Amino acid sequence: MRLFSLTLIIIGVIGTTPAVAQPPSRTNIPKAPNDVIFETDITYRNGHDRWMLNVIQPRKKSTEPRAAIVLVHGGGWTGGDHYRFSRMGFTLAQQGYVVILPTYRMIKDGPFPACLHDVKNSVRWLRAHATKYNVDPNRIGAYGNSAGGTLALTVAMTADEADLEGDGSFRDFSSELQAVVCSGAVGDMIHEHHSRRAATVYRNLAGALVRGTTQTEIEAVMRRASPSSYIRKDTPPILLIHGAKDPVVFIDSTDDFHTRMKSAGANIEYLRFDDGTHSVMGQKSRTTTPAMLKFFETHLRGNDETD
Repeated sequence: MRLFSLTLIIIGVIGTTPAVAQPPSRTNIPKAPNDVIFETDITYRNGHDRWMLNVIQPRKKSTEPRAAIVLVHGGGWTGGDHYRFSRMGFTLAQQGYVVILPTYRMIKDGPFPACLHDVKNSVRWLRAHATKYNVDPNRIGAYGNSAGGTLALTVAMTADEADLEGDGSFRDFSSELQAVVCSGAVGDMIHEHHSRRAATVYRNLAGALVRGTTQTEIEAVMRRASPSSYIRKDTPPILLIHGAKDPVVFIDSTDDFHTRMKSAGANIEYLRFDDGTHSVMGQKSRTTTPAMLKFFETHLRGNDETD
């Protein structure tokens, strides 16, 4: 029953979300089920209205620390907020996970790596509060879609990149992830095949809107923002989900990223749908939902029983 519920949630949250980013909105805050605790608008760093997150956890107590999942919203780096994946978070909490939903700075707030610094900061915040929320700090995964998927993947790929941690809070804690699932994410922002819309977004993310930024500087930042710049064997397990008919984030860079990661010997899986679009997570939810749940169960909880 819970698997069916999460399938419907993914269809509702992802499948109907337009590819064009929408402005942040908190007008449709869902009501939490009785069996979960929903804490909202928690500050993970002081000084910006984007440095907020929500926490969703099971109401039922557990004697053992729980695995946790970070849900990173999309929105083309121009919209979205920490309420976007709430219903998915409710269902994951009902299955025994502690879930956090951070938001992060948009393009208008500053170019990359500001957004990555923020997501990493939220993971560090979670580890710093592991005791409070009964989280096992060695079992933290992430899921993201589109821009959020790219950020979740980049967090997973750059755990050893000290210069990408930023100057945020809880620097004594790690931003490392133990597993990541991403849908509609970009593998390489300077790949030769991109939609015109996506190419513009990547350039803007890299500072094209900042007066005086040169083409060389923009391309350097785009490389730095691309998961493909950090190919190596010893990454956490990764599940890629993408549709070959995605008109926003072309599948080419994801295909190449997967090939290069496999060649490096990384633990990576790929759900590639020939007729999938940018809403592939919801469009193919009968396959993607069980795959995501199984992936997290395998890499975050092993054979542990769901609470």
